[in-house]
Amino acid sequence: MKRLWSSAIERISVEKLWILFTVGPVIALLLAIGFIPMGYAIWLSFHSKDPFMPTVDFVGLKNYITLFTNPKFLASLGRSLQYTIVSVVFQTLMGLGIALLFVRPFRGKLFARTVVFLPYLIPTAVVGLMFSWLLSTQYGVVNQLLRQLGLIRFPITFFDGLKSAMYSVIMAGSWKFGMFCTLMFIARLQAIPKNLYETAQISGAGAFQCFRDITLPHLKSTLLLIVLLRGIWMFNKFDMIWILTKGGPLRVTETLAIFSYRIAFEERSFGLAAAASVVILVILVIFATSYFWYFKPSKEVEVE
Repeated sequence: MKRLWSSAIERISVEKLWILFTVGPVIALLLAIGFIPMGYAIWLSFHSKDPFMPTVDFVGLKNYITLFTNPKFLASLGRSLQYTIVSVVFQTLMGLGIALLFVRPFRGKLFARTVVFLPYLIPTAVVGLMFSWLLSTQYGVVNQLLRQLGLIRFPITFFDGLKSAMYSVIMAGSWKFGMFCTLMFIARLQAIPKNLYETAQISGAGAFQCFRDITLPHLKSTLLLIVLLRGIWMFNKFDMIWILTKGGPLRVTETLAIFSYRIAFEERSFGLAAAASVVILVILVIFATSYFWYFKPSKEVEVE
């Protein structure tokens, strides 16, 4: 009896040690780079902090009141929603279209896939600089080519125009980040049983009917996951927009992320910037919670 008891204690202790050494570092990393900075940002949002002053003053909800009474903040919130919605729709449609092309057999398919997936491997800074050169009003290759072909008389102000800047930034970002959607769609399309299409074709179904009745239902869970992930990432997007326009011209591409950056490092109001960051966090939490509550992706996976 004593041996059984001692062996059970040893087994439990070994299991606890194994859990501690495997899960412990992950939890510590999450605390160090995630939850602790997040908690500090929430705490700082209720205080007034100047980087050149040692004191931190408690101001309560003043930062949030200042934000929601600031027209620039509300305008940047609207632009963030615009950038996110248009980017997600465009990337999803582009990714689905490319994926449908690459699931079909053709000569050079492996090489073509490699070329198409290259944009996703290129660093964002490189992509931003590349598009800033290609679409430049003064020396951009695209404007020069369009003028030589006689399609335009004057250069197109891709990143300098008040109406075109936002959509140019979305196009540049989608060229890179849309490949994530392509990867997700290809992985799911290859898992659809081929006999479903064969049976449908024998029954007289056309290409559109096969896509509507077979492909689209099987892509539903993947589509919802892409909308969730791309929505979160695009709403937080900073680097691509900053490299291309820095929020300009005249703030027409200034999203919440860039607005928070300007408040922190140009106006030196860390408390107000922290409040803006907390607002971003709350919006994303509400969006993710609503997504999981309404769509119930776990049930979608069980059905499939």
